Amino acid sequence: MMSTTSATISKRNPLHGKLGDKGKRILKKSIGSSIIEFARNKDGEKQHMLYLEDIKISFKCQGYEAIKYDMSPHKDQAVLMVKSAQRSKDKVCPRCGKKVYIYDSFGIHLRDMPLCIDVPLTLFCTGNRYRCTVCGESFTEEVPFKYPGTRITYRAANWIKGFLQQKVSIKAIQELTGIHWDTIRKVQREIMDKAIWERENALKKEGYKPRILAVDEFAIHKGHRYATCVMDLEQGDVLWVGTGRAIKDFEKFFEDMPSDTLSSVIAVAMDMNASYNKLVTQHLPNAQIVYDRFHMQSQYGRDVLGVVRLDEARKHKAKSKEILTDINTDTDKETKQSIKEKAKAEKREYSKLKKLRWTLLTNGSKLTDDQSEHLQSILQDHQNLAVCYSMKEEMCRLYKLQNYQQALDGWTKWFEAAKESAIPALVKFASQKECRIPGLAAHAEFQISTGKLEGFNNKIKVAKRIGYGYRDEDYFFTLIRYLSIPSIRNPSPNFP
Repeated sequence: MMSTTSATISKRNPLHGKLGDKGKRILKKSIGSSIIEFARNKDGEKQHMLYLEDIKISFKCQGYEAIKYDMSPHKDQAVLMVKSAQRSKDKVCPRCGKKVYIYDSFGIHLRDMPLCIDVPLTLFCTGNRYRCTVCGESFTEEVPFKYPGTRITYRAANWIKGFLQQKVSIKAIQELTGIHWDTIRKVQREIMDKAIWERENALKKEGYKPRILAVDEFAIHKGHRYATCVMDLEQGDVLWVGTGRAIKDFEKFFEDMPSDTLSSVIAVAMDMNASYNKLVTQHLPNAQIVYDRFHMQSQYGRDVLGVVRLDEARKHKAKSKEILTDINTDTDKETKQSIKEKAKAEKREYSKLKKLRWTLLTNGSKLTDDQSEHLQSILQDHQNLAVCYSMKEEMCRLYKLQNYQQALDGWTKWFEAAKESAIPALVKFASQKECRIPGLAAHAEFQISTGKLEGFNNKIKVAKRIGYGYRDEDYFFTLIRYLSIPSIRNPSPNFP
């Protein structure tokens, strides 16, 4: 039932401004269910003046009518009072379908989109409570313009959604609208849940199932709490996010995901730090585990090249100090000068090795002639470092192979040579990683890594900074999945 009631405002308010016909139409459109009409000014000009005392509000909404519009004593807030126009004869008992009567009333404040800038608008709605004349069932009538689960109107919710579409932070929206951040979060949560649901349904209709996955961890609170993230590498969608990084935490992924959804998975990329491989082997026996090449190369650079380089540098530093101990009170000036020169030469070697880090880590084919010549001159005098560098270059060559068997044979020989090198850091590294040979060789067949997921982790960090952290992990994980949706991740140039 549609009811229309007018409330004429007679109270004086200093807020005013000039609006033409176009401005009037725009304002009418923007305020939705409330239609604003403006009186002529004192001179009868065609321009419309925005005086609040001249506003006539026709509140058109099912079963409700406007009864009063007023300003707060400090002129900083507008209040529109609305009451129910529904009658008991228009209602029936939801349980037995018999007649009901009004036995009580209720009142509720709803924040609405303001009619004037910097003047918040609140709707005070009064409704009825009904009771059945037969079974005694009681119920409260709904407020049709109230946004579910909040104390705002649908129009205010659409206002918030407009800000969210422009990627405005919740904190900024709160400051702009004066609406509580938790209410804004609920509106955003609804947007995210809807987008994720639509994305999942669209993929299901296409018959799509993920084939290649990547799994990695990220810090929720650095050094304290972590979460595990699973991404579909082909589509870029985050399929699942869960608290923790232990085996029992990752087990929840397989519990939450339908087994049919994962039936087509043929490869899973991961790093070698976690124990994800055990569960992948258990739940996805047909999927090949592929260890991330960048984690492997990074660990080799840190645990082998870095350790050996610093060991060699420390030897030069210690030798320099040892040489200087030969100087005593009886040493003549010429001998003393010679000893100091030798000590300085050792310090120069120490300095060269300390500065050699990035040159050692850079692919040999990308070094300039001067860098290559400088590197070779140092490697000639440091046998252990030269061996480790050669092993690094061989590792890079193995990652370029595209035949699984060749890669398997190559990695097997690489680990055998590493263990026979008698270089402690290299032997230790080989002993720890040798069991990963099949996953390392699988890179030749699938050519995948966790790089895409690692890059997305940066978006997660940005989201945390924008939101100043998130106290609700479920909301935060939903936000992560929402940000991975293609239309959100890579919006169209015409995106509003």
